[in-house]
Amino acid sequence: MAVHDEQADVATVELTGSGVDILLPPPAPPPRRLGRGRVAVAVLLAAAVLGVGAVQVVGLGGVDLMPSVAPAERILPSGAPRPQTMARQGAVVLFVPIAQTRITAILYHPVAGTSGLPLEPVGRPVDEGLIGRVIGGFAGDDAGGPRYAVEGDPTAVDVGAPVGTDVYAPVDGKVLSITPVIVEGVVYGDQIAIEPLSNPGVVLVASGLQADPDLSVGTPVSTRPDAWTRIGRIVDVTGVLDPVLSGYTQDGGNRVQLEVRPATAVAAT
Repeated sequence: MAVHDEQADVATVELTGSGVDILLPPPAPPPRRLGRGRVAVAVLLAAAVLGVGAVQVVGLGGVDLMPSVAPAERILPSGAPRPQTMARQGAVVLFVPIAQTRITAILYHPVAGTSGLPLEPVGRPVDEGLIGRVIGGFAGDDAGGPRYAVEGDPTAVDVGAPVGTDVYAPVDGKVLSITPVIVEGVVYGDQIAIEPLSNPGVVLVASGLQADPDLSVGTPVSTRPDAWTRIGRIVDVTGVLDPVLSGYTQDGGNRVQLEVRPATAVAAT
């Protein structure tokens, strides 16, 4: 029988019937394991030395350093989109106004209380039963245009993107007006009216964005790839609106909304 005394330096083994005691070294104690807290502290110290912004401890099998830096596309300017037709209204052709890599979803829908003319989408409609699977894939090319969804009469189109994303002119023309959108005394961006060169009898109205400081009434806007006019940036409207687009995205549904209205209707407002 073997007896181990934790206070002794040796273990005594007695061989029954032999009358002989054999002294053996005590068994080595099991290796000490660092607790989660010590692992986390060690990782944090290492991160501080290396200049890493933040860390995340992943399991006990290893530690991954995860810098708390936002994805590059949220930091760097998005730039102009790749020229791509997204809709038509008679002679007016609407180009995708946002860099394709920033688009969260594209949705055609009616807008109550306006005289928006029906738009003809260009691209491929998304099967509503597959919305969950294709979220984030609306920027793909099909039949010359992006993927899109439709709810009701397509008299307006929402092009979703994160707040701060650059918005470019969807048509060639000139700025007719820039009107602040005020809700309960708070300004939520601007409404920009553009007269298309292809049909002065209608007006393209863009909302859900902050007008570019260089934009003013009478400013010509262009969709030429080498001189594409930036008209503004996406603003957060979710504080006062519940955008229909939110049902198709993984965020609040911030977007630029485009409509084509008769010029007489816009002048009357």
